[in-house]
Amino acid sequence: MTPTAEPPVAVHKAYDRLRADHAKREAALEARLDALLELGREVESPLLQELKPTIVLALKWKFDYLAKTLASPFELEADVAYWHGVLEMLRSLAGQRWFARPEAAAAAAADPWRRTAEGFDLGWTTTTEGERFAASREIARERLDQILEMLGGPAWINGKEILDSGCGPGRYIDLLRALGPKRIVGLDQGERLVTVLRKRFRNDALIEIVRGTCERLECPDASFDLVISNGVLHHTPSDLQTMLRDHARVLRPGGAIFIMLVGKGGLELKMWKFVRDFLYDVPLRSMLERFGPRVSPLRLQGIVDHMYGEYQETGREAFEGWCEGLFTRIERVPGVAGLDVTPEVYRDDPYFAERFGCGQLRYLCHKGPSRSAQRGGAR
Repeated sequence: MTPTAEPPVAVHKAYDRLRADHAKREAALEARLDALLELGREVESPLLQELKPTIVLALKWKFDYLAKTLASPFELEADVAYWHGVLEMLRSLAGQRWFARPEAAAAAAADPWRRTAEGFDLGWTTTTEGERFAASREIARERLDQILEMLGGPAWINGKEILDSGCGPGRYIDLLRALGPKRIVGLDQGERLVTVLRKRFRNDALIEIVRGTCERLECPDASFDLVISNGVLHHTPSDLQTMLRDHARVLRPGGAIFIMLVGKGGLELKMWKFVRDFLYDVPLRSMLERFGPRVSPLRLQGIVDHMYGEYQETGREAFEGWCEGLFTRIERVPGVAGLDVTPEVYRDDPYFAERFGCGQLRYLCHKGPSRSAQRGGAR
């Protein structure tokens, strides 16, 4: 599990590994986002509440566009400065009574973790309803194909028992059920979501939909051959290492768990944090109603996830250290180009660290056979 050592420096190539240090500029942009957030508090009003969705969508999509085109993330400085100027103007006009200001202090923000859970329950059921589910499922297909290849091919699923922990709309369940598993359990805490899932899979006896939380699995030890935890654990306030240990507990010897967590550091996570705090008084339902008819449902999922879902960050070294003693082998999953954020996908990005920190943690973790099984095999 020790990360591969860096290759030696080719000293005869004078500038081969020379890299600019953007730490100060990164810190300055983060500080500018903080200042914009604070200015938004000063200009709080029904008018600004109407403007906020436009502001955050413009900033977030600009950041995403710069990332996908490998352009400098610091081009965002001009956009942040523009909106800072707009809010300064509004502050001045508010003093001239151009628009109404609340007389009382603004209401306190809702608990971020409760807001996260409620947001996903509403968001997933809205953005994947009807024909939208098929479009959303294609995202899972490419990722699942990658995981199955690492497991030895789709035939590996035949006869296996699978837990999708935090299954969302059931995209992985729908794809896996065609590969001959013995049983699939889909676990999610959303009340609306569980109702939709039970209806979606009501004619498949192999699928069981359970309402519960991934923070504490109500499953017997060693009860599944494959566990999927795709971008779920970091959306809870519970201790990540404890939850990882609990998911390893329900895995059988010889089984594997696919896990994805956001990494640590970088401007992207700072941007997501900014928009969540900036939208504290804008309900998700109003965002979905405003942009739902005009924006692709796949892009709406980004609004749900990044603008209304709280995150815990995790460093790569910390995660790999947690895996010691739980798994016999871990493999980094390189991710899918155009969908995922890993160093492998963005190997040509000169701004990767500034933009994404360590990148997403995508791993396939293997639990080796028990000693008794090994002795039996030796005979």
